[in-house]
Amino acid sequence: MRRVASIMCVALAGIALTGSPAAAEVASADVAIEFESANVTLATVNPESGLFKGDTGIGYVTVVVRTHNYGPNNTESTAVVREITAPPGTVFRQLDEKFYAQRPGLCTIVTPHTRVRCKVDGSIWLDTYNGGSGGHTSTHYFVLKKKCVSPGRFRLDYPGDPKTSNNSASIPLKIPGVTAATCAGAQPKPSPTRAAASPKPAAAASPAPTTLAVSPSLASASPSMASPAAAESTTEASPPAVALAASESSSPSSAIALGVLGALAGVGLLAGFWFYARRRSAATP
Repeated sequence: MRRVASIMCVALAGIALTGSPAAAEVASADVAIEFESANVTLATVNPESGLFKGDTGIGYVTVVVRTHNYGPNNTESTAVVREITAPPGTVFRQLDEKFYAQRPGLCTIVTPHTRVRCKVDGSIWLDTYNGGSGGHTSTHYFVLKKKCVSPGRFRLDYPGDPKTSNNSASIPLKIPGVTAATCAGAQPKPSPTRAAASPKPAAAASPAPTTLAVSPSLASASPSMASPAAAESTTEASPPAVALAASESSSPSSAIALGVLGALAGVGLLAGFWFYARRRSAATP
């Protein structure tokens, strides 16, 4: 019984180890993606049939990218996620958007019409398994909405990838007859007319300072100040003012003179009374 119990413990331990995180790690694989080609055709999109059924636009865009697996192993099934960002100025085809919407377990629409993330349905095999051709190519379609566009992007994400610097690729587009200068000239610029019509210059050109400099109140006051009546009243008021000033200035000297005269009169009275009293005393027997 002890031997049976030991065997059972070893078996259970083996089962537990097979489900451990170390055993659950994905196989290592260096996946990469690179831009192969892009073709733009300017033409009115026919929404009735063909590859662009249901679409409207000014042209078609066909993009080819190449996917690699430099090893050392094949990727795990559905472990690689491909993210596609349509070049700004383009959108996904209606057929592709319906395909993404019908696969909710594999695809997630990040931004409607322009960005999606989908799991690769299966594994990406080593490049050497593909007859040494160097990976495999895939073709993608977009609907052109504007002539001035920006680069799009493709990206691969794999948890077992030891090198992530080669996991994305820019998708440049060359629109026939359109140059960088053309698109630069299409950018909105500040309008000189709006700047000239702004309130600040209007305030600077306002005649308000002139109105303040020549205000009606000041203009009406000037004639009255310079009128003959005002000059005459000023002339008539001058003599009384001068006489008053003269009288005020002579008042102190008059008071002094009156005081001196009063003192002399008093002295004279005292002297006369003294002489009178002396003469009377001399005449008495």
